[in-house]
Amino acid sequence: MNRGGVHEFIFGLEDGSQDEWLQFWELLGFRPVQSGQLGAADAGRLYGHASELASVRLRHSGCAAHDTGAVRLHFWKSLRNEGLARARPIVTGSRWMGIYTRDILQVLDSFEADQKRGRWKLWMSPLVAAPLAKPAPEHGWAQPFVGLRELLVFSDRFRLAFIQRAGFDRPGFGTFDSTLPYHNTEGSHANVVQPDNAFSTAFYKKMFGLETAPFGEPHDSGEEAPTIAALDLQPGETFHVERTRAPDCPTGLLQVYSSYMPGRDLRDLSRAGSGNLCLYSFRVSDVEALGRRIQSAGQEVALADDEFGAPSACFNAPDGYQWLACQHVD
Repeated sequence: MNRGGVHEFIFGLEDGSQDEWLQFWELLGFRPVQSGQLGAADAGRLYGHASELASVRLRHSGCAAHDTGAVRLHFWKSLRNEGLARARPIVTGSRWMGIYTRDILQVLDSFEADQKRGRWKLWMSPLVAAPLAKPAPEHGWAQPFVGLRELLVFSDRFRLAFIQRAGFDRPGFGTFDSTLPYHNTEGSHANVVQPDNAFSTAFYKKMFGLETAPFGEPHDSGEEAPTIAALDLQPGETFHVERTRAPDCPTGLLQVYSSYMPGRDLRDLSRAGSGNLCLYSFRVSDVEALGRRIQSAGQEVALADDEFGAPSACFNAPDGYQWLACQHVD
């Protein structure tokens, strides 16, 4: 049985880059709590990528609320490939990590300044504002904007979406830490983009016990100007989307998309061993039982201890996305 929402966002990185990326994530409040290693043969057995692996688990203060939204950094002796890098959001195989912030302008200012200095090559969406009410009411000095502001920032080694609520609040979607420079939460939601015209959340609901989240019912989208800008949609491109969650868990959500427009297939760049965001994990109460259920559904499963010594299962969902399930220990 699944023990909550998305537990970890796993990023593939080069061996030797530990200091750089630990410093990057520390500014967002993610601090090391555990480290481990796997030899090439053991890494190949679990993850399907036979290279030496050093791994660090990072937790934000908000992870304590539901044990969701942590980060795992995979430092590989040799990467499988460069990964998704700055690929546009709505393309098969795409992933990105959602984080809520109290100060999205501070986030934008920092990334813009670093990009001008040449620290990173970034794809950044425009800073968009999506009104909460539809149709959108007029807003101005006498009637302030109420809705979401969002900024997507993709580099060769991270794919992040920063969201800020304006004029309203809502429980869940992460726990803010006001001591941090960007006043941000842990990872609030994960995203996958299934092949075009092939939308289905049935596997995730059956295997992980997920349900449709409040305000996240399946629907078509892509015609609104903020959505077009934030997701870099092509002319005429629309998609189907649903937000799912673990029961009684208001964060660590999984958003599933499928475009109605044919496009590239990047799923091979979205697997363990690839650079950048390449894997999500769930905690489960019985890894072996989950493995048997997945096998009975016709999917192959690799069962082995992970780099932290936890019984784990690595497998492909029917949509081609690779997942990691970790044994929960009370």
